Amino acid sequence: MTSAALNLQAPRYGAANAVQRAATRFQVDAGLIAAILADEAARWDMADTLQNVLMKVLVTLSPRPAGRLQRFAAWLTRRPLTTHSLGPAQMKLGTLQEVARSGFLPLPAGQQEQIRFLLDPLAAPYLVAARLRQTLDHWQAGGIDLSRRPEILGTLYSLGLTGKGGVHAKPQPSSRGLEIAALAGAYRAAPLKLASRPQPFQRGATP
Repeated sequence: MTSAALNLQAPRYGAANAVQRAATRFQVDAGLIAAILADEAARWDMADTLQNVLMKVLVTLSPRPAGRLQRFAAWLTRRPLTTHSLGPAQMKLGTLQEVARSGFLPLPAGQQEQIRFLLDPLAAPYLVAARLRQTLDHWQAGGIDLSRRPEILGTLYSLGLTGKGGVHAKPQPSSRGLEIAALAGAYRAAPLKLASRPQPFQRGATP
């Protein structure tokens, strides 16, 4: 997949000002947020569309029919709902809960509200930015600064906080991470009009 192909998908989710606000709130690169959202959008397929339709129905239902639909979705996809990546940020419920436990986002009460949050296009930049900030802080606590390594942050976004190797001095990017970093650079070259005076990051702030 080329950066040009990703760029065609970039406008699909969220307004630019939501990306800028998320970047300011979490003190991360707006270009990288936009690039990750574009990468996820470019990988969107019919299975993702079907899954999102089912989840949009699920969040409107009362508990009993919602439970039936959840079991049907698990049967249809052969895996439990908690393992599905949802919404424009393509984030799992477990990942959202992990980010919230670390104090970076408030966790909506109840699974249906959490799914609704993941499906919200305007929440997507905040979800990505919060995960990036969590990753940066996690590695920084281990003595590794990734603030100028967008290719590593792009790689880790879909792998977890550290991938299989844990925090170490020589993380290597994937081809996907390199493409995300290149696209982030392209966004910086065609500015997203970043806030000139970003506010300090505060844990748990509501988007």
